[in-house]
Amino acid sequence: MTSSCFSPPPLRPPIDLNDQSDTVKGTDLIKVSKFYKDSKEGKFVSFLYEDTRTLYDGFRKGAKVSNNGPCLGWRDGPNKPYQWLHYNETLLRAKNFGSGLVSLGLMPGSHALVGLYSQNCPEWILAEQACYTYSLAVVPLYDTLGPDACAFIINQAEINLVVCENDKKCNLLLDKAPRCLRKLVVIKETRQATIQRAKNRGVELLKFEDVERLGAQKNHPEVPPKMTDLCTICYTSGTTGNPKGVMLTHQNVMAGISAVLTQLGEYKPSYKDTMISFLPLAHMLERCCENGMYMVGASVGFYSGDIKRLPEDMKALRPTVMPAVPRLLNRMYDKVSTPIYEIH
Repeated sequence: MTSSCFSPPPLRPPIDLNDQSDTVKGTDLIKVSKFYKDSKEGKFVSFLYEDTRTLYDGFRKGAKVSNNGPCLGWRDGPNKPYQWLHYNETLLRAKNFGSGLVSLGLMPGSHALVGLYSQNCPEWILAEQACYTYSLAVVPLYDTLGPDACAFIINQAEINLVVCENDKKCNLLLDKAPRCLRKLVVIKETRQATIQRAKNRGVELLKFEDVERLGAQKNHPEVPPKMTDLCTICYTSGTTGNPKGVMLTHQNVMAGISAVLTQLGEYKPSYKDTMISFLPLAHMLERCCENGMYMVGASVGFYSGDIKRLPEDMKALRPTVMPAVPRLLNRMYDKVSTPIYEIH
């Protein structure tokens, strides 16, 4: 009986990982990364390219770099291959959906807030890019918040419209819907009973595809954001009282993405790479990872929604990039390091 285990050689970092930052002179105790050589001169990364300063710009940069390559991937069920939306089709659908939001009463360029309550899926990105196309801002909601916290956020941010994944999530929002909530745009099918329940509460339910269709008919001109415009409000989980919202501009998010790509140096992703998306898009880590991938023209495939089927999704997608958390990596390590014995 024999066992074997292959380990690739470790990467050699360009600096001492125990000494990764310098402190800028002064009383502010600002630390700057040693990966960025110009930081010693007080120069900081806000963007990588002169023509790419917002997340709106970044997506269009990726479309050009990839030559309209595959962009958003998904599976329709077990044992099914990934299907793909290419960049130009993604941009067209995002524009149509954004135009539809404007047709429903959201003012382009007003930085009006759109709620997003869904698991990771192509429609999440379509809705996000739709908002950027018309200078609207995104407020993600997520399951662990609970109905009370979701209602608090919708009320505090005065959100009139939420893009919702399915019937269950619609009902969770309707349980404690604040008066400001007027419209729910649903990605998947909803029951007639839910539509009636929403109507009784003064909330209109619309299908995602119908908003796209409406926007295509109206074809409102795009209103791209400036880098200083509000991009998103990211709320905490509210474990110590009510959730707190952090307001981030396009410049904030683009600076974070650009700094990481700079730090990765020769290892940064390119249009040849594919990322698997399973960490919640409601959190900024996944948002930044994906927008970084789109900026370089890479493709992003979404997991099927069940973390237990993630290995199956990975086999079908064969990703080269995977943002992850230690708990998952430890589980994967335990599996692959278990000796496999062969009988000769």
